[in-house]
Formats: sequence, structure tokens, C-alpha cells
Amino acid sequence: MNPDLSTVKVSLVYLGQAREVAGTKEEEAILPAPAKVEQAMSQAISTHPNLLDLKETLKLLINGRWATENAELKDGDRVTLLPPVGGG
Repeated sequence: MNPDLSTVKVSLVYLGQAREVAGTKEEEAILPAPAKVEQAMSQAISTHPNLLDLKETLKLLINGRWATENAELKDGDRVTLLPPVGGG
């Protein structure tokens, strides 16, 4: 847990093409509280600018549940960036 109540520590999890673009499977983000998913996305894009190309198509999950960019984050949450999956 994060003892600093003025920040929220979350894990950013990258799947599929987002993982390829970010060059990592997972990383930590420390955001000012109160934090929303859009802040986590902004930090991810700031760290990995090429994620901007995927932003409009990414689905977002918090702890495995669908979320919107306006969803609030709690300390210890896992934010997953899930690009569209193709196949056939």
C-alpha cells in the first residue's frame, strides 16, 4: 500500500499491440490523488508516445472490469490497456 494519501499508486498493464509499443508488460504509475483512468492513460502516453496512435481503439479495464477514462482509481488498482483483437 501507498502511505502517501496525496498520491495513488497503480499498475499499468499492456496487452497485445500496446505491449509491443510500450516495450513492457507492466509498470507502476504514481498519480496525484484523486486519480482517474484518464490520468493513467496520459502518463502512459507521456512515457510511451507511440501509444497515442492506439488511444482511440484501446479498451480499459480496472482490476479486470471494463472501465471508462472517467473512472476513479484507488491505490493498488491494475489498469489494463487492451487493444482490439483481430482474427477470423
